Amino acid sequence: MSMKLYNAQLSPFSARVRLAIYAKGLDVEIVDGFSTPELEAEVERLNPMHKVPTLVFDGEALPESEVICEFLEDLGRGPSLRPTDPLEAARVRLLSRIGDLYVMEPMNNLFGQINPKGRDQALVDRMLTELRKGIGWLSFYLDGAPYAVGGKLSLADCTLAPMLFLYVEVGPMFGIADVFAIAPTLRSYYEGLKKDPHVARVLTELDVALRKAMGR
Repeated sequence: MSMKLYNAQLSPFSARVRLAIYAKGLDVEIVDGFSTPELEAEVERLNPMHKVPTLVFDGEALPESEVICEFLEDLGRGPSLRPTDPLEAARVRLLSRIGDLYVMEPMNNLFGQINPKGRDQALVDRMLTELRKGIGWLSFYLDGAPYAVGGKLSLADCTLAPMLFLYVEVGPMFGIADVFAIAPTLRSYYEGLKKDPHVARVLTELDVALRKAMGR
C-alpha cells in the first residue's frame, strides 16, 4: 500500500515525520504541500485544517505529526522508535508533549516577531519567559545522553531534534547568546543527537530551508 507525505521542509512538525520515515526506512513519496497551487488544493481537499504534514495511506488522509508518527509505528515496519517498556514509552510521550506545548508554542509566537521593526516587545518578553521554562523542563528529564530514552533513536528524538534546531537558530535573534546556558544536559543531548545520520539528514534539510526562507 502506497504512502504519500504532504510536507513543508522548514516545518518542525513535517521534519519530525520525515525523521521517523528515514529512521524506519519507509518507502514514502514526499512532496512539498504548498509548492504549487495544485498541491495546495490537494492538501485543502484532504485535510480540513489545511495544514502539513498530512500523510495519505491507501487513500486515507491522516493529519497531525504525532498521530502520523504513532501510525507509522503501529504499521510495524522498520526499526521501532517506540520503547516496549511502559515507563520508557511514557517518557517518550512526556518529552514530546513538553516539546510541543511548552517549547514550540512560544517559539511559534516568536516567529512572527523576528523583524525588530514590527516587534511587540511585551509579547516577546512573555514568550521568552515561557520558552525558558519549557527548555528547563526538557533539560530536567534528559541526562545528557545522545538519545532521549533507551539509548537509541525514538519518537522523542524525532520531536525534539527539529525544534531544538529552530531554538538554536531563533534564540540569538532575540538576544539569547548561549541558548543552552540554562540547560546544560540539553546541550549535551543535542550535540550527541546531531551525530545520528538520520537526524543529521533532517537538520541539513532544515538548514537549507531556513537559509532559503531568509534569503541567505
